[in-house]
Amino acid sequence: MVQNLLNIIKVLLIAVCLAIPCGMMAQDNSSQPEMEQNQIVVTISKTYLQVKHAEGNVLEIFSLIGEKVYTQRIESDSKTYELSQLHKGYYIVKIGKLTRKIYLH
Repeated sequence: MVQNLLNIIKVLLIAVCLAIPCGMMAQDNSSQPEMEQNQIVVTISKTYLQVKHAEGNVLEIFSLIGEKVYTQRIESDSKTYELSQLHKGYYIVKIGKLTRKIYLH
């Protein structure tokens, strides 16, 4: 029963991720960073994720199957996270109420 619920949640998460338009994804440094709720800015460049204006929030990164692969409390107004330990591919980034799909090179 619990395993069935987890599978349903994973499928729903994947469906939501695939429904996010590409324009809503965090892009590499060559494009303008996105201004989001509460002015949180997320910028991605290869394996580096930069977060601005999110101090006090928690950065969570999920694989597309819903597995939490990274968690870090954001302790400063501007912080860069090196994510080379994660495999190349798409991930979901959650910071407070902000959720974005990213691609790591």
